Amino acid sequence: MQQNRRIADRRTQDISPFSHYRLLGRRRASRRESSGDTVTEHSDLYPKRFMAIAVSIMLLCLMDAINTLHLLQRGAEEINPLMDLLIQQDHQLFIVCKLMLTGLGMIMLMAYHNAKIGMGIRVRSILYGTLLCYAALILYQWSMFRSLA
Repeated sequence: MQQNRRIADRRTQDISPFSHYRLLGRRRASRRESSGDTVTEHSDLYPKRFMAIAVSIMLLCLMDAINTLHLLQRGAEEINPLMDLLIQQDHQLFIVCKLMLTGLGMIMLMAYHNAKIGMGIRVRSILYGTLLCYAALILYQWSMFRSLA
């Protein structure tokens, strides 16, 4: 008996992390530890702590934007040329673009939190690192408020 093999094997295609299957998915981690797929390894469901970290990063990003605008009013200078251009255009545009860029980054980090990048570093480490960097930035900005007062 000859099998009908005209239809492509559905398992050879990777599901996009932005697929509608994400809402009803069940995969929390890679199927096989030895799969070796370090680029497209993603899961359907995310641990609650990652969602808490992503929300915290977004809130810190908003605090950074507001603090930046207040520091600029007190005589500080924006050293990021792209953000400086946006600030010169419109303050609301600056805040929206800053939050959108950070949000897109968070989506990518969340979608691929199980993936490994160079030297076996997991993407989730970047998520933790981003949180720490934003927290350090807010502390630095608070110290700038004291020095500019």
